[in-house]
Amino acid sequence: MTVYHFLTICDHLKRVLRTGWLLRGIPPSMAENVAAHSHTTAITAYILAIQSNQQIDVSRLLLMALIHDLPEVQLGDIPISAQKTDPKFQQAKENAEKQAMKNILTFLPEGISNQLTEIWKEYLKGETLEARVVEAADRLATVLHAGELVKSGYPAEPFITFLDHAESTIASLGISNTEKIISQLRKVLGS
Repeated sequence: MTVYHFLTICDHLKRVLRTGWLLRGIPPSMAENVAAHSHTTAITAYILAIQSNQQIDVSRLLLMALIHDLPEVQLGDIPISAQKTDPKFQQAKENAEKQAMKNILTFLPEGISNQLTEIWKEYLKGETLEARVVEAADRLATVLHAGELVKSGYPAEPFITFLDHAESTIASLGISNTEKIISQLRKVLGS
């Protein structure tokens, strides 16, 4: 197995739909896939990092954003609502994600695999500024897609909680100019 296999695995994220949209009645043709979501998360994380007055390792942040959902290529996108139903299920999901990431990274040279494993674990812990910015970007990327769905004629009501979660996550970082983004999204969602 080679780096080529790793890259083709990453490419498969284009075919993994984010199930939260499907559960809200969005047809597969309009639902976002995980690769698209990771792309928007990475760009959003970069913008948040640049607007921050804090020292952020942008390379680490971007890599973290790009790989944060990589285990979903093997597991699919398990919605948060399902994860909250049972603590045992949540633990099983976390264990499955760790194994999936290990499986995926085995195609890479050890040095690269170790680096990506370290960055992914950092994201899961959510303790560093980079991890917290990626988490905020992840939430904001979801709301951005919701806004595009609303512009396409879908009702905004199922997405308001996404915006509330994104706003509180971003507010905790104290990044300037994010109020404008949130305000524009509130207008789009009519809240």
